[in-house]
Amino acid sequence: MKIGLLLPQGYFSEFAGWSPVAAWERILEIAQLGERLGFDSLWTGEHVLAKWDPEHPVFDCVTLHTAVAAAVPRVDIGFGVINSTLRNPAMTAKMASTLDTISDGRLILGLGCGFKPSEADAFGVAFPDMKERLAILGEHFEIISRMTRRDDPPFTFEGARARVQDVVNAPRTGGGDHVRLAIGGHGPNVTFRLAAKYCDEINIDLPAESMAEARVVLTDRCAEIGRDPATLRVVAGTNPAWPYPGLKAIGKQRLMRKEDLPAIMPYDFDALLPRADEFAQWVELGIDGVICGVPGLVDTAEGLYELIDDLRTAGIELTPTAATA
Repeated sequence: MKIGLLLPQGYFSEFAGWSPVAAWERILEIAQLGERLGFDSLWTGEHVLAKWDPEHPVFDCVTLHTAVAAAVPRVDIGFGVINSTLRNPAMTAKMASTLDTISDGRLILGLGCGFKPSEADAFGVAFPDMKERLAILGEHFEIISRMTRRDDPPFTFEGARARVQDVVNAPRTGGGDHVRLAIGGHGPNVTFRLAAKYCDEINIDLPAESMAEARVVLTDRCAEIGRDPATLRVVAGTNPAWPYPGLKAIGKQRLMRKEDLPAIMPYDFDALLPRADEFAQWVELGIDGVICGVPGLVDTAEGLYELIDDLRTAGIELTPTAATA
């Protein structure tokens, strides 16, 4: 099982009261420590406003990860996810192929359709209903997947929501066959079909008790197009503001309450298990990876070591790359 680390960006108001420069230096410090401790990947996601106070610092994920990729040379660099509603797909492909080159093929490009109308409103971008946003996402996957495959020729695509004309993307990748693509979500009809058609991995944002049934449906979606489901990695995640029972090293992090849960997240905080127990469930289910958010990480590294203890309790061992004392 591959274990990723979600870097703090400010979305959960982690950097309230920080100077921007000090916040960036702390993000880089965490990224470098995560690499040394043996995490397989480092992750950011796209939010343009902090969750609880838009005046709190929050960093652009693309710029942030470009800097991290240059400074942290060994682990994968993942986006979970880029918000297609905010972006031109051809420009996203250009960014991705450039970053894949800079990072020597380490990029995992996650794409999604967003879920916060307040961010789109603030930045002057249309935010249609979910059905339309998923349709936009599908056309973006088509364009981006073709623009980031090493041997694909220039092409024209005329969709209802996006288009390119004789588009050329050079370089297309950092040298591999293609830029790895990912998607996040749990929709069985659209999201799972997009995952089967385009993606190398899917982050299914469901509780462990719902995962087995979701994987059956995902297998069916792969069968519809003749794909071996074993070639599609299934990943889960832990949220850095989740109120797991028994957490100790949470720093100043405000943990989420029931009223903070977005409607798209089908979780019951009253039924949350201790984090180590959740990891054990992922192991039993044979999940390919977990992307771990850690509360209070900007304030203290103790939460990172508490996380590693929970992973070890569940039978998951990291392999440090250097002395970490």
